[in-house]
Amino acid sequence: MDRQVLARLGDLDPDGRQGLIRRVLQTYESTLGRQLQDLAQARACADVQQLGRIAHTLKSSSAAIGATALAQGCAAIEQGTRTGACMPPEAALDALVAQAQAVSRTVADILAA
Repeated sequence: MDRQVLARLGDLDPDGRQGLIRRVLQTYESTLGRQLQDLAQARACADVQQLGRIAHTLKSSSAAIGATALAQGCAAIEQGTRTGACMPPEAALDALVAQAQAVSRTVADILAA
């Protein structure tokens, strides 16, 4: 996680009274769980277009909180689904899920602190 991105978010709520970072991370955490479920379903159904949509959404939200490696992985999956009608490689999808799970743990740790 790029902590500078979180710091820039914190600049929007300098005294922390609005709890902006906490709300953003809580929203991300709950959304990530749903997106991973949707990803698993799209993967099981070999739905290339749905995989592309999920990767696009996850890319944007991950970049917004500083999860740059995950955002880059999503960008690669998204690009692959745009250029061809075939499923992304299983290894790429496995890596994406592993990255998302690592980000989820990091977000949970930040929220617990």
